[in-house]
Formats: sequence, structure tokens, C-alpha cells
Amino acid sequence: LDEDAAVKLAVKGLLEVVQTGAKNLEVAVMGSDAKLRILSTEAVEAVTKRIEDEEAAEQEKK
Repeated sequence: LDEDAAVKLAVKGLLEVVQTGAKNLEVAVMGSDAKLRILSTEAVEAVTKRIEDEEAAEQEKK
């Protein structure tokens, strides 16, 4: 997995247990350089929107 895919997977998993959406999520990424980076609220919301859009597209196909 690349970093974007890993973040997307983590957010998708968290959205399964958090009912209020991206506003109550904090996501941190630790790269191979061992530096911790906390994603901004805007970045988490963007990932959340992308996940929701993909799920809506899946529902339209059915």
C-alpha cells in the first residue's frame, strides 16, 4: 500500500465505528523516516468525501 491508500483504508475503518463523520477523527501518519505527521482536518475531510463518493457510485451501479 502506498501512503494515500493506507490513509484511505484507515479512515474508512474509522468511519465504520464513528457516527459523526470526519470532524471527530484525527489521523496521524508515520513514514519510514519515523517522523509523525498529523493530517489536517481538511485532509481528513477530503479523504472522507472521496470514500463517500466511491460508496455512492457503488450504490448507483447496483
